Formats: sequence, C-alpha cells, structure tokens
Amino acid sequence: MYDRSSLPLWAPLAALLALSLASGCGNKASATTQEPPKESNAPRQVVVDQETIKRLGIKTAKAGSEGASAAITVPGSIEYDLLHYAEVGPRLDGRIVDVKVKLGDRVKKGDLLATMAVPSLAEAQSAFLTANAALEAAKKNHDREQGLLAKNLTTAREAELAQAELNKAKADSAAAKARLEALGVAGGGVGGQIRLTAPIDGTVVARNAVLGAFISMSSNAFVLADTSKLMATLDVHEADLPYLQLGNEVSFHADGLPGSSFKGKLTYIDPTVNKLTRLVRARVQVDNPDGLLRPNMFIRASIALPAQAATGAVSLPPAAVQPLGNDDVIFIEREAGKFEVRKVVIGRRTSEVIEIKEGVSKGDVVVVEGAFLLRGEAAKQ
Repeated sequence: MYDRSSLPLWAPLAALLALSLASGCGNKASATTQEPPKESNAPRQVVVDQETIKRLGIKTAKAGSEGASAAITVPGSIEYDLLHYAEVGPRLDGRIVDVKVKLGDRVKKGDLLATMAVPSLAEAQSAFLTANAALEAAKKNHDREQGLLAKNLTTAREAELAQAELNKAKADSAAAKARLEALGVAGGGVGGQIRLTAPIDGTVVARNAVLGAFISMSSNAFVLADTSKLMATLDVHEADLPYLQLGNEVSFHADGLPGSSFKGKLTYIDPTVNKLTRLVRARVQVDNPDGLLRPNMFIRASIALPAQAATGAVSLPPAAVQPLGNDDVIFIEREAGKFEVRKVVIGRRTSEVIEIKEGVSKGDVVVVEGAFLLRGEAAKQ
C-alpha cells in the first residue's frame, strides 16, 4: 500500500506530457503507411534460370533485317497440264485388230493409233446404208410426182405424199449418219471397224491397247500428253492467301534434280480450302522443253509476294509472337535469364513470317523458340 498524497506535485504533469507525445507519434506512423506507392515505369519481365532455359529449349536470335521476306516457300508436285492431255478410248466395246504406236512415240493430231473391230458397229453401218438407199428412192419418186403434177397426170395428194416420204427419208439418213459419228465413225463405211486417232499433238505416255485384246468403252486404250507443257501444283496455307495474286513469279526446284531451278507464273488458285489440311491448291504453268521435269516429282517452290506486301518492317518467325491478353507480345532478352515482355503491332502475317510494324528494332535479341512457354510464365504474374 502506498499513500497517493505522497506523490510529487509534478507527477500528473509528467503523465499528461507522456500521453501527448505518445499520441503524436501514433499519428505520424499512420500517415506513412497510407502513402500510396510510387508507380514503376520499368518494363515487365520474366526471369528464368539457366537450367530451365536449357530444359525448355528456349532459343533466341536477332530480329530480321528491315523489309520482310518477299516470298513464301511451299511444297508441291509436278502434274500433267490438262490443257495438253488426252485419254483415248472406244465408244463401243470391241477388239484391237491393229496397233500403230508404242509407248514414248510422239504423234500429231489426227494420227492413227489403232484399229478396232466392233460387231455392234456393223448394224449401225447397215442402218446408215439402208437409210441412204431409201433417201435416193424417195428423191426419185418425189421428182417423178412433181413432173406428173406439172402435166396434170397425177393428183396434188400423190405429190404431197411423195414430199412427205422424201422428208422422212432425209431425217432417217441424217439420224443414221449422226449415230455413226457419235460412235466415232465418219463417212459411213462398212466392216464394223473403228479407227482410234490422236486428238492432240503429244507423246504416248500410257498404252493399254494390245493386239487381239478386248477393250470396253469404259477403258482407255491410250493416254497422250504434251510433256513440254506441265503444271506445278502447290499447297498454300490459307494464311498466305491474302498475299497471293495471279501472275506472281514462282521459282522452284525438284528434289530429284539437284542444281536445277525452274520458273513460272501463278495461273490459278482453287476457290476452296481443304477442311482437314487448311491448304489451298495453287497452280503454275511450267515450260519443260528439255523434258527434265516429270509428273509426280516432288518440288519446293518460292512464290514472290506483291511489292506492297513487303514494306519496311522487321520480320520474325511466327512462333516468336504470342498472344497475351488482348495484345501480341514478344520476349526480348535483356540479360541472361531475364526477358522483357514487349507489346508489338503486326503488319503482315503469313505461315512462315510475321512483319512487325511497331515494338521491335533490327538487332533486338528475341526469343524465337520457346516463347509459348515464356508466355505461360508471364500469364502467371
């Protein structure tokens, strides 16, 4: 127990002073913690250790030179040009009785290739001869009736019947002739034979006609092609379509002809995209005067893009540019293991190259492989 009256007179004053000081210090600390942090202008970065870089296969390269690639490379193959190609077969079933050409022979349009015996053709030829004989008889009867009518020795009715018979005979003869022409036989004839002739100038590239063999009208006896005129068919990715134009210069080489190169112009682009491959067929007419190119050869072609599509821009491979939120970004290596996340503006995008209009400069060290993995790290931040 102690006596409160024994406390010194200055004690209450000291207590009040201490309380005041304590209150002042508390207010000062509260203001400091509520002060908003200063905003940082430092670029966003992704930090990865060297072991992870090796494990993920992250690779970098300097950004491409000014002016993006003015060409795209696509695979393709050589085919016959259907404008210089023909399949020759009979219009009736028959048997080969004579063959005039062999594989590799060059022929001219109209040259005889083979002769076929067609039993059913004899019936059509007989009908043609019969129709012509009836036509001659009808003409004579018509002329006689007209002469008699002029001398009042017959009636107008008899003359009209003669005219009707003549008209019918003309129709029957024309129909019989048309049937023979449809069967590949012109000028009538007898013997029940069909001549197979060349419809174009070209080379015999396939021959199924064998002496004595039976050939149906659904089969081809010969295939002719002008191998000096071929077609290159290219498989173009749909992303490259906006930059293709008819008339684009195309250069290509064939795997089977090392050291040789060929040129042509883009003449046709298919109107549809393959649902499974997302590829479009483009065709190039190719001159092949030396016969070096052969159908079904595999080729690799470079298609020149329009000049306006290759304006000044830095080019990067497509894998270097990644979507992050609403932006397209790249990753620039600032130092070992530290990558800046840089927003870019794309000028042109193809299956093989992306032109960057803004956000990267020539010489910047950019992640070209593994950028997808860095994007995942950046999305976690």
